[in-house]
Order: sequence, then structure tokens, then C-alpha cells
Amino acid sequence: MNIDRSHVVQVLRTGGRIDEARRAADELDVEVDTVRDADLLRELGIDPDSRAQGGGLALH
Repeated sequence: MNIDRSHVVQVLRTGGRIDEARRAADELDVEVDTVRDADLLRELGIDPDSRAQGGGLALH
């Protein structure tokens, strides 16, 4: 599933993870593939599977 990088950054900022938000902005492509980028999303504290299950992006 593809999502926009800005959405990932926003979720991280809203969750108070400012350093991770900066890293996401620097390292992720504009269009994020939750399968391809799953490892990096996990490192950033995002559960990449949450979106596929019909929810929004979930922090962990």
C-alpha cells in the first residue's frame, strides 16, 4: 500500500516523535510503499501493517 511521506511525517510529529519525523522526511521517498519501506517504518516507530488492516498509521 502506498502513502504520502507527508502523512508519515505528520503522524510522527503529532505523536511527539520529532527526531523520527525529521528522519522520515530525509530518508523516505515522496511516495512510501509500506511493504518496501516496512523496516524503516518500524525503525521510526510506525506499524506498517496497521494501514493494510484498514486503519490509519499506528505508532508503536
